[in-house]
Amino acid sequence: MPDFQRNITTKMARLEKTTDLIVFNMLRVKGFVDGNFDDLREGVKTWAKKSSHTEINEILKKASKKQTGKIGFPEYIILDEKNNIVLIIENKKSVTKHLYPEIDKNVDTYAVNGALWYAKFLKESFDVIAIAISGNSIGNLKIDTYAWRKMYETFTNLNIHELLEIAKYRDILLQSKKSQVNKNSLSKLTEKANEINVFLRDYIGVIEHERLYLLGSILFALEDPIFKMAYAQINNDNDLSEFVFQTVERKIKGSQLDQKDIVINELKSVLIGLKDSGKEKVKEIFPNGAILELVKRVDNILFDLYKNSELDMMSTFFNVFLSYSTSGGSDLGIVLTPSHITSLFSDLAGVNLKSKVLDICAGTGGFLTSAWKRISLDPGISYSDKEKFRKNNIFGVEKEKSIYTIIALNMFINKDGRSNLFYGDAFNLKNNLRKFNCNVGFLNPPFSDTVYAEISFVELLLDSLLPGSTGVVILPVNSVSSRTKKHSGLVEIKERLLNKNKLVASIQMPGQLFYPKGTETVILVFETGVQNSGDTWFAKLDDGYTLIKHQKTRTPTENAPIRYKEFMNAYYDKSDSSFSFSKAVTPGEQWVYTVHSDTEYTLSTQDFQNTVNEYISYLFLNNYL
Repeated sequence: MPDFQRNITTKMARLEKTTDLIVFNMLRVKGFVDGNFDDLREGVKTWAKKSSHTEINEILKKASKKQTGKIGFPEYIILDEKNNIVLIIENKKSVTKHLYPEIDKNVDTYAVNGALWYAKFLKESFDVIAIAISGNSIGNLKIDTYAWRKMYETFTNLNIHELLEIAKYRDILLQSKKSQVNKNSLSKLTEKANEINVFLRDYIGVIEHERLYLLGSILFALEDPIFKMAYAQINNDNDLSEFVFQTVERKIKGSQLDQKDIVINELKSVLIGLKDSGKEKVKEIFPNGAILELVKRVDNILFDLYKNSELDMMSTFFNVFLSYSTSGGSDLGIVLTPSHITSLFSDLAGVNLKSKVLDICAGTGGFLTSAWKRISLDPGISYSDKEKFRKNNIFGVEKEKSIYTIIALNMFINKDGRSNLFYGDAFNLKNNLRKFNCNVGFLNPPFSDTVYAEISFVELLLDSLLPGSTGVVILPVNSVSSRTKKHSGLVEIKERLLNKNKLVASIQMPGQLFYPKGTETVILVFETGVQNSGDTWFAKLDDGYTLIKHQKTRTPTENAPIRYKEFMNAYYDKSDSSFSFSKAVTPGEQWVYTVHSDTEYTLSTQDFQNTVNEYISYLFLNNYL
């Protein structure tokens, strides 16, 4: 026997099936091995079946596909030593054995299930590319590719249906890592959110708030391994929309949400209705369906812009998209609180494991998800303590069906599907609210309620907390000043507030915080159960964000972290500074920084011109001219 044949026989003793030989030839074409099955690239090792790498072998000892406890091996193992990347290839001779619709079942007989089975073990030590190949001829091959990053909770469907060179797999994973450490990814995320918004509008024809239903459902479905594994196999909108709904329905029914039927019924009409939404021209552009294209884009965006963890990334994407699809939430009758402000609330309240957090006007859940992320992303907190917090320490109330559906989706996306979310009017539920024994309260009340004044919600929130609790609220400046004429009895409510609570701080916020709305706002921090005495700390916050009008959002500058740290240090010490001071206040006074500060009113010509320009731009933007 010639040497090259003996070499192949030794290294590829079990490569006898047609599919194995097809894959072997593909590995040769893509530059992994030569005809003798010798490695072609330095630092890239390729093995058929068992590797000679000690750590890989030790890991695979736990990966028997028949769960016998014996060692298990995929058809091929490839190790990129320098980048700590493992490629595994699992192949089957028949396309009917490509994918089984339950991820951890039949892993020994289906290619996709087997590839992900091995990846689940190997991702404890490596970044893994899992490749499933089935078919016995080049013309009928099915190929699916998944990425499972090291220590990552779940995998990503890369929607790649061919074998690539090692350099391209490196680029995919390294690009993800670059995005992971990129502190300014918000601008790219904003751009992608706008692209998805336009796609939903132009190609699928989904109206404003229903876009949130669809996106939230897709994000939630992508948390499910079965959906993520199988969605790319569905090539028509009817079946895929049904698959999305079935996945979401199953997950909601398995949650402990208070009003499951409300959310399921709200989503059902939108998701099932997608079956009849396709345009003939769109079918020509996307022959496998526009919904499949949408799911692929969302999945790939999440992978490319992965940051800190899937938890944070998915929430951030969802909230940025929300601001685009509903003009900051105004179409839904809400004012969307920017994510860096919800994070500020958690810092002001000092959220920790002992915090039980209540939001009586939960909206889309920004404050609650911020509090949950404060705990869930802390590496120093154990999994069991995180689970206790998730199940027992987050409470929210929302009275609008559509918004209740959105907050449920947002909390699910943040892996908080068991939080206590209640549907109804908080004023009707006030006796129940006290039973939660919460010690932290967050609030952004409706800014235009004709029945309840904004400060009435503040009183209800503070009355619902335990004595010695912290309440943090954001309000229009008018609601704590004498300028408002909309609601009567303002001073009386303020008097009751100060008789029962201490006003710890009043923080005036940037003027364009809720752009495009020009509402001036103030954050108030209270300590409950203590009659107001002594001084209140007044401050004016410069958050270091700048307005990018064509993107409809304020984005952080390089000075934002420095400004934030400086502000929080002053808050903790309640110190006087260029932006803060302390002063005693009464119920009849305006609890606003600018009213009590010694302001220099010198106005330069340039300042005047800039203000006039801003005002004219505002008039054009809002169709006043």
